[in-house]
Amino acid sequence: MGGSLVKNDVALMKDLESMVQSVHWQQQQWEKMIGVGLPANKDEAWKYTSLSDFKQQPLHYAAFQPAENISYDSLSLNFDGYRLVFFDGLYSVRCSDWIPNAIITPIDKLSGLDIDALSKSIQPDAFTYLTDATATGGVLIEVKPDTVIDKPIYLLHISSGMKGEVCSYRHHVELGRLSQCEVIEHHISLDQGGGVTLSRLSADVGKGAHFYHTKLLEESPRQHHFGHNDIIVDRDASAQSNCFMLSGLLCRHQTSSLLQGENGFVEMNSLAMPDHQQTFDSRTYLRHRAAHCHSEQLHKTIARGASNGVFDGMIYVEPRALKTDGQMDSHNLLLSEAAQVNCKPQLEIYADDVKCSHGATTGQLDSNQIEYMRSRGIKKVKAEQMIIFAFAAEAAFKIRHPLVQQYVCDKLELTLSQHAPQYGSQGGRND
Repeated sequence: MGGSLVKNDVALMKDLESMVQSVHWQQQQWEKMIGVGLPANKDEAWKYTSLSDFKQQPLHYAAFQPAENISYDSLSLNFDGYRLVFFDGLYSVRCSDWIPNAIITPIDKLSGLDIDALSKSIQPDAFTYLTDATATGGVLIEVKPDTVIDKPIYLLHISSGMKGEVCSYRHHVELGRLSQCEVIEHHISLDQGGGVTLSRLSADVGKGAHFYHTKLLEESPRQHHFGHNDIIVDRDASAQSNCFMLSGLLCRHQTSSLLQGENGFVEMNSLAMPDHQQTFDSRTYLRHRAAHCHSEQLHKTIARGASNGVFDGMIYVEPRALKTDGQMDSHNLLLSEAAQVNCKPQLEIYADDVKCSHGATTGQLDSNQIEYMRSRGIKKVKAEQMIIFAFAAEAAFKIRHPLVQQYVCDKLELTLSQHAPQYGSQGGRND
């Protein structure tokens, strides 16, 4: 089968098995992982995302060290929120804030009922099961009904990034009826040797509740990151999930959503900016199960150097999901002749009276736009930077929190100031 083990995977599987937790539900997830097997190059879903470097890593858990030993304050985003700190795969209670009107439970303290929620997934793959099986850090966040969490919950993950070190996190957010919560998920790895981050966050959004989620990946140039978020939206509820892949060696992230109650709304957005020989792989799976639901998606990739960008999105409409309205857009910008982007938007519709569409574009900078700006006295390099920023900022402006939005925009401007496009416009002067 497509995910069957091959000879070269045996040593890796032994390393992974040594990290599986002894808790029953995690052992069960490992068995599912064994059943699926590690992805191979011939697997369609991994056709453009090579795991060769990952499979050569001598994987092991990160060595324990207290979070107090690092300057996590200097690594935090500067906004007013409730911060929960995770360092090298473990949750640091001492460095984390108390959150009013929310119950925070570490995953190793969960009851059987809570564990049942963690075991579920909408569109799982091998890394979904692997993350569940090996997770050592993570929390259950319960928001009471009719409650609004007044500030964002900030999940700060810091990895030492040593070669082969694995940090595995599993979070779950439970929003009660008519509640509201915003979660900022931030992953940072220190630039040392190159490890692996496994992350999974799921959310059950109750009737009439509203959930806002933004994930920022700022991994080191040698770090692997495999992430998967699951969001289930009930009747009259809404969810927004954004993912920004800003740095890393190989980053692959999927957001899976299920609209299971009428009049639900889901928005999923992403921005990937691979450079050099990096691979950034963004995926979505959206299942419309109930009638009168609406969904919107915007996904952008800016590929530089000899990088590889991948987008794969699916909207699946079940027979009962009448009056569905779904839109998915993917737009990609190539800034180098050696860069590539592979884009695959998909629709599967089994209901009548629906409105679903997808659009995809891939290209380089428009020389006509550049020439127009130069005719207005703007230098070529500055014109190119302005066009690229405007392209990327459309996704960044989707972030709900203004200071987090500004942080991402500042990162974009800094990145663009350091990397000039290698295509250039057709002929002409640089002034």
